Amino acid sequence: MRQGGWIRFVASRWYRSGNKSGPSLAPATAGIAVGVAALLCVIGVMNGFQMGFIDAVLDLDSYHVRVRTDGDAAAAVMAAVPRAIAVVPFVDVRTMATNDRGKAAPLRIKVVPDDIEEIDPVFAARLEFRSGSFKGGLVIGSELARYLNLVTGDAVSVLSVTTDATKGLDVSLVDLTIVGIYHCGYYDFDAALAFLPESSSGGLGAGETPVLGLRLSDRYGDARAVAELSAAGISGAESWREYNRAFFGALRMEKSVMLLLVGLIFIVVGVNIFHSMRKAVYSRVEDIATMKAFGANSRSVQAVFLLDGIATGLGGAFVGLALGLLLAMNVNGVFSILEAAASFLYGFFGAAGAGLEFFSPDLFYIGDVPVRLTFAETLFITAAGASSALAAAWAASSRVSRIMPSEVLRDE
Repeated sequence: MRQGGWIRFVASRWYRSGNKSGPSLAPATAGIAVGVAALLCVIGVMNGFQMGFIDAVLDLDSYHVRVRTDGDAAAAVMAAVPRAIAVVPFVDVRTMATNDRGKAAPLRIKVVPDDIEEIDPVFAARLEFRSGSFKGGLVIGSELARYLNLVTGDAVSVLSVTTDATKGLDVSLVDLTIVGIYHCGYYDFDAALAFLPESSSGGLGAGETPVLGLRLSDRYGDARAVAELSAAGISGAESWREYNRAFFGALRMEKSVMLLLVGLIFIVVGVNIFHSMRKAVYSRVEDIATMKAFGANSRSVQAVFLLDGIATGLGGAFVGLALGLLLAMNVNGVFSILEAAASFLYGFFGAAGAGLEFFSPDLFYIGDVPVRLTFAETLFITAAGASSALAAAWAASSRVSRIMPSEVLRDE
């Protein structure tokens, strides 16, 4: 038998359980598989929520690059940034809104062009209307509509504050008609962000500094776009990372901590595998000594344990990868099955629980659980699971070189 053949034979025999082959490594493989699958599901759901928030912010509010300049400079800005797919002039107005019963709520109104749906199709696609449309009046979020008890066609009074060199401060109420109610899934926007066509603003936002919002074909090209604007002599540009640095910094910190926990989990898994394989080395001292007495060197014997480590790591990682992707892509179906099973058990035992929902709209501001997995993070988790077993096998088998056949067999 060739050297590689007997190494694979012994490795496969020692991988399985038995009276003579020692403890099985199958539990370690299963542990890695469960860890990889669980972490893929957790990271996927976290990414889903985070990217949902980021998409809402970029699509409806901050854009990829903001330029504080005259609205007439839109053509120059578009020419300076070749990858800009839309340039939208708007004005932000922070105010208060009140209904006809005197109930008030803080509100931020974006005064935008009348034809914004043609200028920026991404904006139109993101603005999911519950009722009404964008034309002819104020578009508010679903949570603000619920709080102020408003429906399309109702009137709402908005506080307008203007300053004049001769008249000084002027405070008035502007009556606007609700023409649409949207829902984007981001509570802060649904509760406090409204959109108003410029022709229906009634002078609201007069005197405010206009802003140009640039939407790029690639959101991660923001730094290059800012540099291109600066080279064209257009100052005052700010990327979405800078404008939202507090919010996105918190999300980045959350992701970093989660990836750190991923590493710690696999370190724990690797330590457990290390102790298991070190015990296997001690229990097989006689077998190792016999193989060395028949001509096997330490490197060949160590290769047996490394092969078992590779099989444990790769087997667990790929099984966990398949299981994790299956669960992550069907997480809402899994929750539906669990809800149906729980409701059945409640009904079977005569308890009130027929309408059980893990993510009830009464408690959570979500409909379905979003999932997004990136290739880099999936590869990192899978590789971490596989390498933890390999590192543990290498560390545990390092003692093989210190086993001397003459000493072991002499005692026997």
